[in-house]
Amino acid sequence: MSRNLFIIVLLIITPFCGWGQVDTIADQKLQEVVIMAKLPTVEMKPGKMTYRLDASITQSQGNVYDVLTSLPGVVIQNDGTIFLNGQNGANILMDGKPTYLLGQDLVNLLKSTPASITDKIDLITQPSARYDASGNSGIIDIRTKKILRRGMNLSVNGSYDQGKYGEGFASTTLNLRTNKFNFYLSYSYSRKNDYDDLYVERSYLEGWRPEGETGQMTQSSYRTWKNKSNYYRFGIDYQMSEKTTIGLSTDGNLAGSKVEGDMNSSIPKRSPQTGGLLRTLNDQNRLRDNFTAVLSLTHTFNSDGGVLDASMDYLRYRYEEDQYLNSQDTLFGDMGGGIHLYSGQANLVWPFSKSFTFHAGAKTSFVSIDNNADYNRLQGDSWQSDHDLSCDFQYDENINAGYIQLDAKFSSVSLEAGLRLENTRIEGEQSGNAYQRDSSFTNHYTHLFPTLSVQYALRNGNSLSLTYGKRIVRPNYRDLNPFVYIHDEYTYDKGNTLLRPELSDNLELAYIHGDLFRVGLAFNYTKDVIIKSYLDQGNYVVYVSPENLSSRVSVGPRLSTSQLPLTSFWNVNVSASWIYNRYRLPENYQVKVNERWTPNIGISNQFNFARTWSAELIGFYNGKMAAGQATIYPLWQINVGIQKKIWKGRGTIQLFARDIFHSNVSRMSVMTPTQHAFIKERMSRTVVGISLTYRINRGLEVKESHRKHSVDESKRINL
Repeated sequence: MSRNLFIIVLLIITPFCGWGQVDTIADQKLQEVVIMAKLPTVEMKPGKMTYRLDASITQSQGNVYDVLTSLPGVVIQNDGTIFLNGQNGANILMDGKPTYLLGQDLVNLLKSTPASITDKIDLITQPSARYDASGNSGIIDIRTKKILRRGMNLSVNGSYDQGKYGEGFASTTLNLRTNKFNFYLSYSYSRKNDYDDLYVERSYLEGWRPEGETGQMTQSSYRTWKNKSNYYRFGIDYQMSEKTTIGLSTDGNLAGSKVEGDMNSSIPKRSPQTGGLLRTLNDQNRLRDNFTAVLSLTHTFNSDGGVLDASMDYLRYRYEEDQYLNSQDTLFGDMGGGIHLYSGQANLVWPFSKSFTFHAGAKTSFVSIDNNADYNRLQGDSWQSDHDLSCDFQYDENINAGYIQLDAKFSSVSLEAGLRLENTRIEGEQSGNAYQRDSSFTNHYTHLFPTLSVQYALRNGNSLSLTYGKRIVRPNYRDLNPFVYIHDEYTYDKGNTLLRPELSDNLELAYIHGDLFRVGLAFNYTKDVIIKSYLDQGNYVVYVSPENLSSRVSVGPRLSTSQLPLTSFWNVNVSASWIYNRYRLPENYQVKVNERWTPNIGISNQFNFARTWSAELIGFYNGKMAAGQATIYPLWQINVGIQKKIWKGRGTIQLFARDIFHSNVSRMSVMTPTQHAFIKERMSRTVVGISLTYRINRGLEVKESHRKHSVDESKRINL
């Protein structure tokens, strides 16, 4: 406890040690601060925080997964569960459109996307009615770079960092813009070796221990990854007239990985017949191919801002995976599948006057997913099909949505009121075999999602804001798939076809002091919370399966600051929250409630020593947190970096280090009706790296046209 308090105090005191100098800065120095802050690291808006990666040294390196886990209030578990401000269910978008992935596939995508091609990350806690209603705690929108200069613009970046293993990135971006055409092309290649060091302790509670045994079990696992990834993006926009623009864009990610795992499971005082030690070798080869194409149209009706935009999306996702397990039995699995998605939407913005603007839109999407798994066991000298584990699962989903929104601006009051309707149809079917019958399920539901944002302007640029939104988290594909995934002979993953969607109400009252800081009080109530549950099957076997809990209540204060000038060369950003989470557990649990207050704080310091030199010191602390059956222990990290502009400003060289105190270790405890478990996992070490960027710009800066071709779709697809 004393260690945790020391870390919190250290992070809080650091930015204010020079606070007393603010009032004594000369006018000339204040002007210099304004010039240097043209691209602030953090920007604040009602219900939204924006982090600019180009303005940060350490956060512009590595991959997007590293960046997200360094943002205050963002926690990503290794199974892909994302927490935002202490609440799970955050939705990931890229350029305003969905990734369509969750779980380990989402983690793999984030780790294979270089941070060097990312412009900014928006944390949106209160999305408007235009956005899909999916995402309980909000939306994390990853925005890639867009070059707006007319003429030819070329950027080349390369970086290498070294932790326990090495990681290299190389990327290039080309943009050609004329009066009528805009052509852009990006490509990046990454090669990364990684590892996962896992330790698990399990203890059966009194009355549930196997007869004649201690009820204790330990598991230690070490896995290594060898990852290669190719990311590409291509697009062209054509301005047909002063009012109409059409565009076509494609992007894709081709990634392959080889995983080698070694797990040892120990059960003290087991009989010689069953053995007290079990070793499991789990090797996997994975190949993933993700492709997206978008056709868009934007038309401006008049000079007052009337705009119609429409788009059609196609997504194809394919994966192949071979799994080889060797323990007491030898098992080989051949798994594969794919996603095909078709989506179309249209949005209208129509200003009635300077005070009133009307928004309306409609969207439809069709998703078809096919997943198959073929397992074979080695029996003697021949392979025999394992019908209990093999399956073929087909999943189809159709979502139709429409929304309206009215924006109103008066002398001191701004209002946004919206209503969104979403209709969902789901069908799932698992093919049978000689040992299993066919099984299928269907679900059909319709919900209304109101949104409201009211802002009242006070004196001196200050304001009060009140926001409300209703959200939904639908069960994703893997959560519904009854297919069993094997980690070892004691640990399995399995879906649950009886899952219900979770619905939440989100309310926040905030005070905003100009562009400097924002303080608010947030409240969330969620019904039918979807959480990973740990189901005891006896004889030390555990199934990890999603389950609906009764409810969750979340409430607490939040504080954010942006570009506080402590001295002429030192700016600081602070983000902090103290959130109370209360989960109601099922009646068969000995503990009926899991509740806890969780502190989160992040400090970002930027130092501009001269026109060509800058440095950065970033730290975050995420406190102990309740998460369904689990309690997640504190996590903290500190990163540093220094930057030098070279070649007359066309080049940049950066030196950086992440997790300099080797503190980023994931720990959590899990309570079930029959046993208690403690889990400790490390997936990275202290990393030191270097990055070099070179830019060629031939042209003039132009304003970005009003071009909305991205789809807001936020699926929960997971292969």
